[in-house]
Amino acid sequence: MTIEIRHHDGRVLFRSARAHDLREALVEARDERIDLAGAFLENADLRSADLERAKLDGARLAGASLRHANLEEVSLRHADLRRARLDGVNLEHAELEGADLTDANLRGSNLEHAVLVRANLTNAVADGCNMEHADLREAVLERANLARTNLEHAQLRGAKAHAANLASVNLERADLRDGDLSAVGATSANLERVDLRGASLVDAVLAGANLHKADLRGANLSNADLTEASLERADLRDARLEGARFDGAVLEGVRGLDRVKLPPAGPYR
Repeated sequence: MTIEIRHHDGRVLFRSARAHDLREALVEARDERIDLAGAFLENADLRSADLERAKLDGARLAGASLRHANLEEVSLRHADLRRARLDGVNLEHAELEGADLTDANLRGSNLEHAVLVRANLTNAVADGCNMEHADLREAVLERANLARTNLEHAQLRGAKAHAANLASVNLERADLRDGDLSAVGATSANLERVDLRGASLVDAVLAGANLHKADLRGANLSNADLTEASLERADLRDARLEGARFDGAVLEGVRGLDRVKLPPAGPYR
């Protein structure tokens, strides 16, 4: 039986007479260093496939199941991964620039050092992931679930994460400059030493969050909930705080409070 891998325009990209299924054909093509850019793989069952270093730029993988697959160093630039099942997948050092991951399930996956510049993760489920050192600059994370995800040292400058779930997320030393984090739910999040210069945190819920030594210069925290948050030695110079709540917050050593009029929500510690 011959198995063909076709481009989404109908062209045959690879043909295998040895493979028993599509997964084996993809592995064979990878081993032969075939470029599978634009491959049509919608709704394909690729569970547990070993596709390390495969070239799948622009591939159509909408609705595909890649659960527990090995996609280390795979190239999926501008790929269509809408609604794809990627839970438990190894995407370490993967290239996903501009990929569409709308409604995708990435729960528990490893995306350490992955490149997701300008990727679309709207409504994606990515809780419990490891995204340490991932590059998510200008990525769209609107309404995404990133609860308990590790984003330490991640690059998120200009990211759009309106209404995202960031509960208990680890963003220590992450770069979120100029990002849109309006209406995010970041209860008990770790934002120690995070760079939030110029970011929008309007209506954000940061109750109980750790913002120790966070850089919030020029950030917009209007109507943000910082109840019992720790802002010890944070920098709030030129920040906007109209309507923000600081009930029970730790404010020792905060810079910029002499220049910013705090709302009368006290008491402050």
